[in-house]
Amino acid sequence: MRTWLAALVVLLAACDGAERRDAEVVLSAIGRFRTADNATTPAAVEALRATPCIAADACGARDACVAAGDATARALRLKAEVERGVHALERGALDKTSPEAQALPRKLDEAEALLKAGHDGLPVCDEKAQALKRKHRI
Repeated sequence: MRTWLAALVVLLAACDGAERRDAEVVLSAIGRFRTADNATTPAAVEALRATPCIAADACGARDACVAAGDATARALRLKAEVERGVHALERGALDKTSPEAQALPRKLDEAEALLKAGHDGLPVCDEKAQALKRKHRI
């Protein structure tokens, strides 16, 4: 009985250690996403999405942050498209009446909506990340 109990304690400690490492990996990827500048945010979101996890709470934190990050990354990509379109209009490389030029205001509106959605998702991301830190004392 003592041997079985000792083995159980060792197994539980090993599981806790694995969950802590899992949390550390996810939190590190979340940190890179949260500190990324506009130019690197899309890549940071993709890296976060590709971050492996095992524990439900670590995966939940990752997924909440990916949801917020996806909207932000899509918004930043659209904003860059609009900027390129405006520059093309200014240079005369894009006709004002072209479908591409006519789509620029809609793209900008969509980018603004996506930025808001991404921003609105950040509190859930941060809450889950903080809970993970508290649970594992990271």
